[in-house]
Amino acid sequence: MTVRFLDPTVAPDVGEATAATRVAGLDGKVIGLLSNGKVNADRLLDLVREGLAARYRLRRAVVFTKPNASRVVPETMMQEILRTCDAVVTAIGD
Repeated sequence: MTVRFLDPTVAPDVGEATAATRVAGLDGKVIGLLSNGKVNADRLLDLVREGLAARYRLRRAVVFTKPNASRVVPETMMQEILRTCDAVVTAIGD
């Protein structure tokens, strides 16, 4: 009988990335709140929205929820986020 061992480790995928430009301030801005759709992510984002609204004069907050937590944001949703929001906060649940 042959025993096979599988090594689940892989080398890291190294790539270049740049951080997004910070928004100068949040007064008068539209904030996007992106939930991954897991349990409690929406509650966490509600608390974030409340905290930001107490601290800044937001124009509004727009809520987005991914249809599947294990997938990237759908392209149509990403385009809407880019078109309508000045900054985005994302949260995971569980």
